[in-house]
Amino acid sequence: MQEEAQSHVAPVSRDAGLTTPQLMIVTGGRLALVAAFRIIYPLQPFLTGELGIDLRTVSALITVQLAASMLSPIGGGLADTRGERATMSGGLALFASGTLLCALSQSFLAFLIGYVLVGLAVALYQPAGQAYLAARTPYARRGWALGVFETSWALGALLGVAPLMQFVQATQQSAPVFWILLVAGLASLALVQTLLPDGQRRAPNETHRVEWQELRTPGSLLALLFMALTLCAYDLLQIVQAPWLQETLAMNQAQLGQLFALAGIGELAGSLGVALMGDRLGIRRSTAAGFLLAAICVVALPFAGKHQALLLPILLLLYLTFEYAIVASFSLVSAVAPAARATMLALSTASTGAGRIVASLVAPSLWLTYGIGWTATITAAILCMSLFCLLVIRPQE
Repeated sequence: MQEEAQSHVAPVSRDAGLTTPQLMIVTGGRLALVAAFRIIYPLQPFLTGELGIDLRTVSALITVQLAASMLSPIGGGLADTRGERATMSGGLALFASGTLLCALSQSFLAFLIGYVLVGLAVALYQPAGQAYLAARTPYARRGWALGVFETSWALGALLGVAPLMQFVQATQQSAPVFWILLVAGLASLALVQTLLPDGQRRAPNETHRVEWQELRTPGSLLALLFMALTLCAYDLLQIVQAPWLQETLAMNQAQLGQLFALAGIGELAGSLGVALMGDRLGIRRSTAAGFLLAAICVVALPFAGKHQALLLPILLLLYLTFEYAIVASFSLVSAVAPAARATMLALSTASTGAGRIVASLVAPSLWLTYGIGWTATITAAILCMSLFCLLVIRPQE
C-alpha cells in the first residue's frame, strides 16, 4: 500500500498488503458476534414466555446491546493507538464472557448484562476489523475487501440465526444457543491471536494519537448523521417484524428463523454485489441507488403482508438492496478521514447504534399504536431524507 502523504499516519510496513487468509480470519471472527447480535430480534417473542416478561421489556435487550455498541469510538481509538488485532481480541474475549452469562442466566437481569457485554464486544471488534482491512487495501479495491467482510452480517443470519432458531423451536430453550455461540467465539479468538499478523501502524518513536481535526469536517459529521438515519429507519421495521408476522401470518419460531435465512441470502447477495461491482459502479452511486430501492420495498411491504407468496420476494429484495447500500457506505466512510480511519469507522458504528437505540425505543409503541402502515411510511421517509447527506460526503483518498 502506498504511504500516506502525512508522516504522522505513515505505516511502517504493510508487507504485501491484505492476503486472502487474513481477510477470511477477520471476516470469520465476526460471524459469532453477528449471530448473537441478530438472534435477539426473532428470539423476542420466545423470551417473553421463557423469562416471563412483555414485549416492551424484552426489547430492552436490543436497546442495551445497541447502547453498548455506541462505545465503539473506544474500540476505534484503541485500534488507532494500540493496534487492530489486540482490539479485536479484546472484543472476542468480552463476547465469550457475555454469551457465557446468557447461557447460565436464570433471570432477565443476568441476560441483560450478558447482552451489554455482547454489545461491547461488537463495539471493539467491528471498527478494528474494518480498519485492519481498510488500512491494507487501496481505496480503488476497498469495496471488495469490506464487501467480503460484510458477508459475515448475512452469513450470521444464514448460518447462525436460522439454524439456532430451529434449535430453539426443537428444544424450547435458549441456553444451548449461547453455549454454541460461546464455543464459536473462543475458536475465533484463538484464530485471531495465533494466525493473524499484528502489524505496527506507526513508527515506534511517534506519539500515538487520534487526528480529531479530521473528524470535525462537514463531510465527516454528515457521514455520521447519514449512518444514524439509515440504521434508525431500518430498525424501525426490523424490531417489529417478528411480532408483526406472528400476528399477521401466525409464524412460529422455526418459520421466523427461516425468514432470517431469507434475510441472509439477500444480504449475502448485497455484500457480494458490492465486492464484485461496487468499485466499478462507484461507491457513492451504489449507496444512493441501494437506499432508494430499499425505500420502495419498505413502502410495498404492508400491502404484501397478508400474502406470504408476495411478502417473501419483497423482503428478499429489501434485504438485498439495503445490504448493498450499507456495505457501500462503509467503504465511503472509511475514506472520509484517512488519518483517523479506525476512529471514524468506530464513530460511524456509534452513530448507527444511536439511530438503532432511537428505533428500539420508538418502534414497539409505534407499531402497537399505529400499525405496520405508518411504521413503513416513516421508515421510507427517513431513508429518503438521509440521501441528502451524500451531496456533501466526499472521499479524501
